Amino acid sequence: MVQIGSRHEKLLEAWADTIATQAEGEQFDFTSPTRSEQLATKVQEYLEDPSEERFRAFWDRDIIRDAVYGGPNSVLNHWNGGQADLADYIRDIRDAESYDPAWERRLPGFMAPAIRELYGRLQPANRPIFNRAVRRGLSTFGFGSPNSVADAIEPIAEFEDAYQTRIGHVTAGTDHEVPLSEELEQFCHVVRSLDEPKLRSVLDMDTPTYAEFSGWDAYTSNDGPIQLHGLSTVLDAFSEGTDSEAYERGSDQDGWGANHWETWKDDYCEHLQAEVFTEYDPTALEASDVEPFLEELSINYGIDDVVPIYLLGGRWQPWESFKDASVDDPETAATVLSALLDEEGDALTDRLNAFNDFYAGISDSGSERMSVATLLLMITHPDKYPMYRYTMFSDFFSEFSSYELPTGFNPGAYQLMREALARVRADLDETTEHDVTMLDIHSLLWVVHRQGVPG
Repeated sequence: MVQIGSRHEKLLEAWADTIATQAEGEQFDFTSPTRSEQLATKVQEYLEDPSEERFRAFWDRDIIRDAVYGGPNSVLNHWNGGQADLADYIRDIRDAESYDPAWERRLPGFMAPAIRELYGRLQPANRPIFNRAVRRGLSTFGFGSPNSVADAIEPIAEFEDAYQTRIGHVTAGTDHEVPLSEELEQFCHVVRSLDEPKLRSVLDMDTPTYAEFSGWDAYTSNDGPIQLHGLSTVLDAFSEGTDSEAYERGSDQDGWGANHWETWKDDYCEHLQAEVFTEYDPTALEASDVEPFLEELSINYGIDDVVPIYLLGGRWQPWESFKDASVDDPETAATVLSALLDEEGDALTDRLNAFNDFYAGISDSGSERMSVATLLLMITHPDKYPMYRYTMFSDFFSEFSSYELPTGFNPGAYQLMREALARVRADLDETTEHDVTMLDIHSLLWVVHRQGVPG
């Protein structure tokens, strides 16, 4: 299934902006002679005068990426004929009108990727380059994971078409022009080789671009967005309960989760919006604001417990440690907290990482630090951010998806789960009478955690 979403779009745009003017960088190089140009020259030299030395000159991972598997020694040690016979074999691959899978049977199976790449790279203007990097690129962009050249031809053509539709043949007309198949192969290699922070650096992604790209590593590790299933019964039950005011204080309604009073969260957040955030702008805190601001958050509004501590499952230690760390260094705390809560600033993953760096000492548990950070996000922006609690999220995603929840402080994973829960929120909006927020999603996950799925 083709899945070119906003992250893929931003990655392609950043790649195009980079290589339009830059001929080389980390993990890509369009300067002449390119790998394919070197290969053509060295293969011709070998065919004119076959020798082991000349064979080694082109069967090299610096020319054929997938020659890393086994190297020239593996070919030479497993080849049953002499150099003349090997030269005929290479000539057949170079001059053929189409790919012959029989070529792969003349060498051990683990060398097949290098043979496939050799075929494409010898004529990159007329043939697709198919190697492990391209195969991974096809999978990442939703074009499948073909295991043979025959199976790869159509998806590579579709990938090239999607690539050109969005950014064109970028190097065409530049002083570092390469065939489209080589440009696409280098893009796939960059994507395969670099993690999210490196991609951002190498492709010079500015904050607005990176904000949509953030979470890339978690996205690709999961092979795409989290796919939820089997939710209709839960959503119907929750919508019915919400519309009948089953989650109000003192409700006498029956039904799934009706013994849970959940609307206190709405009351608390309304209080913050009306009384606290009008006095303290959470996105522009001063050092002198930090202590009184956190005291204003630390109230038992509508419930007997201090709200943040109650949201943390009654765990007072992480919240109190968070407050102590903030008061001990209010200047840095003001900067970090304002940045975390400012949606117009850095990408979410960067904001969360900055929080974790400064507040590393508030808990030995990365999951607990994530809970504190996302608690702050939820009560400040209840329409956009769910508060993370490991057990609550684990119960939900293990029940309704195949996603394996990572432990620790993982901003990319949170971003991925947040996007999945935003889709749940959108579904609830279709069936619920009031405007659904992430406070409702928090309540939904809490009821699933406490009661399980409706019977």
